[in-house]
Amino acid sequence: MSHAFAVSRPLGQPLDRELRIGSRFCGPPGSGNGGFAVGLLGDFAGREAEVTLKRPIPLEAPLRVIARQDGVATLVDGKQEIAEARPTELEVDIPDPVTFQQASAARVDYPGYRSHPFPHCFVCGTQRSCDDGLCLFTGPIAEGIVASSWVPRSEFASEAGHVRPEIVGAALDCPGAWGFIDRYGIEGPVVLGRMSYRLERPILARQRYVVMGWTLGRERRKRFCGTAVFDAKGALCAVAEAIWIVLG
Repeated sequence: MSHAFAVSRPLGQPLDRELRIGSRFCGPPGSGNGGFAVGLLGDFAGREAEVTLKRPIPLEAPLRVIARQDGVATLVDGKQEIAEARPTELEVDIPDPVTFQQASAARVDYPGYRSHPFPHCFVCGTQRSCDDGLCLFTGPIAEGIVASSWVPRSEFASEAGHVRPEIVGAALDCPGAWGFIDRYGIEGPVVLGRMSYRLERPILARQRYVVMGWTLGRERRKRFCGTAVFDAKGALCAVAEAIWIVLG
């Protein structure tokens, strides 16, 4: 089972690096999880980045990250550009956090138990064991707002115990989708198109966290949402705003 983890570099230093995303980190069948790819590539643009996904993310394939001195980084498969990351400044309204106990209780009502477009998704798939996927099963706590408890495993952390950026990106991914699904229902398969995120403080392995997602509206095939990770005391650790696309 292969893994792919981002390699941090000083911002402003050019870089051209090959990587491979393991099949474990899938979202839709045969494609990488969008949030995982966001965190993987966005790490080269800094702690506050906007990442646009332009094509499905190949799994078990040699990919290249090309990072420029201005902080823009691209993920390339052969001659095709898969995604682009760039520094940004994120502004998004964030709901008040719930407690770890409330988030844990909300997992019981996770709508993905009843119907799930991608049940093998690394982040929220119900056909993944919790020693393999993240099992972020976000249940409703208010209309259009969902939450799940989360205790990150050590395998996803650096030697310092900090959860790696691509795992944080994954955690900021699917909960937002379940927020607008709670409001509008499942309207068909949806995929992440763009995410802007900010990392506020390190997320530590084996500690208690709350992951929340909320809807920010819809326009034609686009769905807008926010996500956040809070520590057990309610301090914000990471936040994101995303655009999802309903597949036709």
